[in-house]
Amino acid sequence: MATAVQADQVVELYRADALVKSQSQAQREAAAKHALERVLIRVSGNTAAAESPQARQALARAQDYVYEYSYASTDETLEGPNGEPVPASRLHLKFSPASVEQLLRATGLSFWPANRPTLLVWVVVNSADGLEVVRDEQVWQALRERAELRGLPLMAPLFDLEDHLAMPAESLWRMDESAIRNASERYRADAILTLRYSALSDGSLRGNWQLLHSEGDLGFDGAGATAEELLSGAIDSVADRFAGLYGISPSESGAASIAMLIDNVHSFGDYKKAERYLASLALVRRVQLHSIGANGLMLNLYTEGDVARLENTLALDRTLLPASESVSLSENRYQIRGSLLRPLRYRLEGAQP
Repeated sequence: MATAVQADQVVELYRADALVKSQSQAQREAAAKHALERVLIRVSGNTAAAESPQARQALARAQDYVYEYSYASTDETLEGPNGEPVPASRLHLKFSPASVEQLLRATGLSFWPANRPTLLVWVVVNSADGLEVVRDEQVWQALRERAELRGLPLMAPLFDLEDHLAMPAESLWRMDESAIRNASERYRADAILTLRYSALSDGSLRGNWQLLHSEGDLGFDGAGATAEELLSGAIDSVADRFAGLYGISPSESGAASIAMLIDNVHSFGDYKKAERYLASLALVRRVQLHSIGANGLMLNLYTEGDVARLENTLALDRTLLPASESVSLSENRYQIRGSLLRPLRYRLEGAQP
């Protein structure tokens, strides 16, 4: 049992590594192309992200999207021109978030923010030796690699005595939801994925999996020639589900669309005062009324900058004052701040009571 399977997997959206034979520009360009493809998949949540004409053009000049790179020595080798082993270096590439997100907007792809649910995974196999909780490092390495590509923070059980007693293979195979939730409580994961699989007569594998999550529990099934292939498909199913839930569609004309709730505006005069003030800000391109209700005034702001820049601008004077967030507007902490489900909350100074 390797200690590596016990650690949480951290999501780094805009970073990718590659093994290279040398530090030449040609090697770096080739590595950057493949790395940018992985980054587009991870940031968009879409495995077809690199297939559009705009994306293919960007991949041809992938180094334009790199803002930092470095090399590290390794003990690994790559195949040389004559089949001989060549010492390999690891190239670390960091891509510009602004440039990548601009590319996603240009291609019409969604953006999946970095605040993503932590996924605890349990795996059980029905083999000739009976039911067994999977601890095999090769299987977990395949899970980690696919989760890294899709940008899922993966968590593995500790496989200690407490897990052995709380989560027997038989309960996993039955997908006993009560037992799974109880055994998983200590990990405080945001979602739980239970996978079970067995071999068919032709040697292929067949399995199904269950996702337990606050946004609804789902079941999936699939097949594969190997356990790694089957489990990678399971990770893809979960990533597709989360990307659909939390991905943000491109805003109009490339401008940032920020939702703001001004919770003490209930009169037409105060509405016009707030609208005129926001429209006067240099970074605000357009102010659009979304709704006026019991919670206050909801606006869509189309800006030249992001949420942080807008907040910094508003802090320069005290026409609008920050108000605390209300969980009743959104129980979902994975919705990005500034979305309609989690708007920025402010109060208008001097508004009528």
